[in-house]
Amino acid sequence: MLSLTKKYTPVLSTPFGREGYREIVPCGALKPFVRCFWTEKQVARNILVIPDTCMDIIFKTAPNGLVGDFFCALAEHSFYSENIGMELFGIRFYAWTAQLFSRRDFSESGGKAFSTGEYFDGAAELRSAVTNARTFEERAAVSESWLIKSLDNIRVNSDLLNAIDFIIDSQGSVKISEICGYTATSARQLERFFKQSMGISPKCFSDLIRYQLLWQELTRGRMNVLDAVEKYGYSDQPHLLNDFKKRHLMNPKQALDYAKIQK
Repeated sequence: MLSLTKKYTPVLSTPFGREGYREIVPCGALKPFVRCFWTEKQVARNILVIPDTCMDIIFKTAPNGLVGDFFCALAEHSFYSENIGMELFGIRFYAWTAQLFSRRDFSESGGKAFSTGEYFDGAAELRSAVTNARTFEERAAVSESWLIKSLDNIRVNSDLLNAIDFIIDSQGSVKISEICGYTATSARQLERFFKQSMGISPKCFSDLIRYQLLWQELTRGRMNVLDAVEKYGYSDQPHLLNDFKKRHLMNPKQALDYAKIQK
């Protein structure tokens, strides 16, 4: 699983950083499962949240203590977060790892937000630990301890991981029949694996990977649109631009301008 995280690192709408936002990388044992722990002291603006192929447990905190917590499943489209004037703390999982800690079927999660306890046993224990922690670093540490307790019981689906690996290597431009051939699974099995672990189809996941890799290439400032059309399997330039805007709510230039102005 660690090989997946080495070849694919999801990024936000603000990959160059933004005011009030910080991340901590997890310990070595959790790196295959957790993208990061993060915190944000909200300022007077709403933030564009893009499909980053991740899922989050998020805690809202105020000076007098914890206000609430919720679990955000995998999103397919961008939206603007509500500025609630609080400090947030989050555990960010990769799309394919959150379900391993939940051990529940994610088929009906569908990009929605839930009470953390609906999907994670021991949520009350985690809530109490985060509430009692006083700093970002302490919250990350107690969250690590809570997650590490589950590692011995985690059972991964090797067929699912092989499919994800193939999709990433193919930059999201791949047919379901090709994934089935690579993993030696049927289309029906593949659909079930993805639905149960992420709440989406393998086709949708492939599209999200393609969008994320395209966005990452844009942020590196080296993308030629015509070359990207061929590289990412689009039919033509309008197809690429329309697909990007559908996911990001902005065209590539607007997305980069937005990312840079948030620093």
